[in-house]
Amino acid sequence: MKLRKVFHRAQASSSHPLRLLTLCAFFAVGIIAGQIMQYMVGVDGSTELATYLRGYAGMITQQEALAPSSALQVVIIYFRGPLLLFLLGFCTFGAVAIPLVCALQGFILSFAVACFSASLGYEGVLLSLAAFGLRGAVTLPCSLIIGQWAFNKTIHRLRGEPFAGSAAQRRRLVVCFFVLALGAVLEIILVPQLFLLVLSRSS
Repeated sequence: MKLRKVFHRAQASSSHPLRLLTLCAFFAVGIIAGQIMQYMVGVDGSTELATYLRGYAGMITQQEALAPSSALQVVIIYFRGPLLLFLLGFCTFGAVAIPLVCALQGFILSFAVACFSASLGYEGVLLSLAAFGLRGAVTLPCSLIIGQWAFNKTIHRLRGEPFAGSAAQRRRLVVCFFVLALGAVLEIILVPQLFLLVLSRSS
């Protein structure tokens, strides 16, 4: 009986890295799909994005700060994916939905960066780093940590097993949401300045 418990514990612990690798793989698939989609969109879609980007850059140049409505959008963008992953952990269909959400996050970020680069060339690369560098550095790791916890929870739910996670895992969740809030605040403050810096270097 004791050997069986030890075996089940070892099997459960070894599955955690595999689940994390699964989520990473879906992120990678989404990133590749975003690059392919940008190529399929072609010049017209990139031109429309370039027009929008130049208009946004002009607005930033005049205001030098994000409006309250834009700031709210930044907060929503930072929290929508991680919060959705967290909530899916309480659903039985989360085992399928969580990897798909990870793939969608990778796709959206990759597609936006690819469109920036294709529409504006080297300037687009710098602007994409200014616009999405901080966001990607914050949201992707936090989404993976939250997604792994949610993935483990929904798998246990399918098996009919209780799962609350360890105290360390719960602390990581709290830290992730704090980092997301900090990242949103930093983006509201820094992104307009980064845009101005890139525009001044390219002009």
